[in-house]
Amino acid sequence: MKIIIRTLLLLLVLPSLFYACGRKSHPQSLILADSLASANPDSAITLLKSIDSSMQAEPEAVQMYYRLLCIKANDKAYIQHTSDSLILPVLHYYIKKDDERHLPEAYYYAGRVYRDLGDAPQALGYFEKAAEALPEDGGYKLKSKIYSQMGTLFAYQSMYTEALEMYKKGGEYDNILKDSVGMVFTLRDIGNMYRELGKRDSTLAYFKEANRLSQQLQRADLFNMMQGQLVAIYTDLQEYDSAHAVLQNALRDIERPSRSAIYSIAARLYDITFQMDSATWYYKELLGFGSVYAKQTACRRLLELTLKQNGAQQASSYLNGYLLYTDSIQKLTQTETIHRMHSLYNYQLREKENNRLKAENNRQTSWICIISGGFVIAILSFIAYRQCSKRKRLELEQQLDKLRTIEKENREKIDFLERHKAQKEELEKNLVNINIPDNSILKKQLGQKIELLNHILQQQAIEKEQEKEAQDYLFCSEIYKKLQGRANSARGEAYIIQEEWDSLKELIPPAYPTFFERLYSLHTPNENELHVCILLKLQFRQADIARLLQLKPESISSIRRRLYQKVTGSKGSPEMWDKIIDSL
Repeated sequence: MKIIIRTLLLLLVLPSLFYACGRKSHPQSLILADSLASANPDSAITLLKSIDSSMQAEPEAVQMYYRLLCIKANDKAYIQHTSDSLILPVLHYYIKKDDERHLPEAYYYAGRVYRDLGDAPQALGYFEKAAEALPEDGGYKLKSKIYSQMGTLFAYQSMYTEALEMYKKGGEYDNILKDSVGMVFTLRDIGNMYRELGKRDSTLAYFKEANRLSQQLQRADLFNMMQGQLVAIYTDLQEYDSAHAVLQNALRDIERPSRSAIYSIAARLYDITFQMDSATWYYKELLGFGSVYAKQTACRRLLELTLKQNGAQQASSYLNGYLLYTDSIQKLTQTETIHRMHSLYNYQLREKENNRLKAENNRQTSWICIISGGFVIAILSFIAYRQCSKRKRLELEQQLDKLRTIEKENREKIDFLERHKAQKEELEKNLVNINIPDNSILKKQLGQKIELLNHILQQQAIEKEQEKEAQDYLFCSEIYKKLQGRANSARGEAYIIQEEWDSLKELIPPAYPTFFERLYSLHTPNENELHVCILLKLQFRQADIARLLQLKPESISSIRRRLYQKVTGSKGSPEMWDKIIDSL
């Protein structure tokens, strides 16, 4: 038996070892631990502990990878995280290195840590960053886990619609991977969200499909888990005979992660069907190992049952437990904060807009009004479109003229300096080559011209030096350093207040005298557009701008692309707008 297990582990590990050969090498022991973490986390923990002392002599990159694996293995072994002191140095290291390979996973486990610590908003923020750090066409396994975790966070806040959307999104990646095991869990979670939303028929359908898939996989642990879920929905539907029949399967060989849920389901079934001895036994068992939600329910029901039996002393103990677990749940529930963060995804706004359009369509009184009104509107719209197009065309031509003028002025400034330098060199050359007396009028005239050119060039050099000093002052200023620090913060503290925008608007003109004047001559930006332009001029990256403005990176790209089209009248890339900003 041991030989078979070793052979299976070797087959599991070998692909990862070969894959690692093509990437930046890590010690083979760490690669082995990474491979073991998901399939056999206890073995991974043992292996990592055995090489702990040798890690002190390894490079920083190896040490950070080791720490990340320790967090990963503990998480897979269901060891609860009690502090963020281990994950934060690892996360900051990979952020600083901009490590595309390990940064998404570091963000993900930061989310897992803060979920265990009860900080749901912080956990959600890190899960969102993990999703953003992954490539669009890859990382599907981790994406599935991320959206599953986000769904669970929303479910704990009773945001079932949002949770359902997250679980379905995770299921899309399970389908891409053809991950049947992942689909069992996803179908279970989707079914539970429909159950919370009162759609029991949908719940039963999803549970049955997950149950069928678990039988097909011949996984007893998954089958037992889904039997427990079927007990719950049969209980909801008051099909108690079916629930009791299925419960016997659910109670066989219960895996540790499913134990709290199955015991809660069993206790509820026995409670509803008035089998109080069995219900009481399961409730008492839950007090030892159940989740905080299971323990709260257990204390509440045991309190009620004890009071009926006049057990005042025991009732006091259950009351204290109920109050304690209720307080813990209230601390975990931060629905308003989660709602505010989730607004970045605009789910609620989208639903609101859809409902508004439906209501507007329903208010139409008759097809005659629609046709006649549409005809009139079409005529007016055509006239307005013609006028608007003409006005926009004129405005666009003016903007293009201004843009060409800016480019011409930039070229002329360079040509002006080069031309005067060439004239000065020519005059100096003539002055040396022409054999004339020192006091001659020609020599004096040449000297005066050279002196005038020197004055012009010196004036230009002074202006350029003043701008350079103003730019150095700007990029070394306290406000600029503060914004750089916030942009690189891993705690989601990026923001800019109005007073800081005002300070930036005062610091920019000395460094870039024509920036605001030329920008407003091309286009009058709204507040968001102006903020993006200012940060681009200050050489912030797209990701940093997104954090400081609390927008998605895609939104920043969209703003830049839209500005280019408004000014030039043609489509272009965000980088093309960056070049225009650089020229102002």
